[in-house]
Amino acid sequence: MRKAFAFVPAHISGFFQVCEASNPERMGSRNCGPCLDIGVLTEVKIEPATRTSVNVVINNKRTPAAKTTLAAIETLLGIVREPLDVKVAHSCQVPIGAGYGASGAGTLGAVLALSKALGLRLSRKRLAKIAHVAEVTCRTGLGDVGAQALGGLVIGLEPGAPPHGKWEQIRFPKDVKVVCGTFTGLPTAKLLREERFRERSKRLGGLALKKLLKKPTLQNFLRVSREFAEGLKLLDDELLALIDAAQATGAIGASQVMLGRAVFAFAQAEKAERIKRAFLEFLKPDKVMVASIDRIGARSC
Repeated sequence: MRKAFAFVPAHISGFFQVCEASNPERMGSRNCGPCLDIGVLTEVKIEPATRTSVNVVINNKRTPAAKTTLAAIETLLGIVREPLDVKVAHSCQVPIGAGYGASGAGTLGAVLALSKALGLRLSRKRLAKIAHVAEVTCRTGLGDVGAQALGGLVIGLEPGAPPHGKWEQIRFPKDVKVVCGTFTGLPTAKLLREERFRERSKRLGGLALKKLLKKPTLQNFLRVSREFAEGLKLLDDELLALIDAAQATGAIGASQVMLGRAVFAFAQAEKAERIKRAFLEFLKPDKVMVASIDRIGARSC
């Protein structure tokens, strides 16, 4: 038996612009947001077999419907062309389906770990392409994988997988923290099927990106993200209360996690615990997270 591990950071989008294309390698979104030092840790075990089988476990629960991971694994196994018993175990440190890029993180982690276990020596760009295509084809996300492969506070300049996608990092203070409070997820696939929603995101996301590129700073990212969230009209009273609580307790800025009923706030390290305590007035402890920004991006380990 051979095994390998990979870690992929969670990724938050403060705004996004849906970019449709017939070629899934070119489909995706323009966006911006941080990668977090919490995310998805994936273990892959492989053994020779008479017939290929793939089993996926998420947080110790067998998950036969993990379609995005399964699609990416199938693509990678097509390169090997030998029957294998593949076991994939994801440990998610962030809420699933709430806008933290857990699907992209798990999928990219699966192909990173499988590639290492197989000794394929494939580049991170090629593996990111496989994961991105699986993500957009399965409609579980649009623009997380490219940012997660890179790490940092990332602007998605052009949609798609490498080499079509283009990304740029924004500088940020070393001691900055990200405080997240999560109520629930949002029906991402359903929303992305709605033409009016897609068109609104295209218009507002394009405007947000244009404003950000004029002044690519952390403060401006937070400003345009808040404007985008207000324009997209997914903010509700609970989310607004969290944003107000963050601002009142010293956040640099705060906005809605896209797409989730969740809020993220940037703060200096000494103020992060104060914001966390404010969030705990609205949420249970397991719904509040404090993280740093991951500067490295996806890696096998």
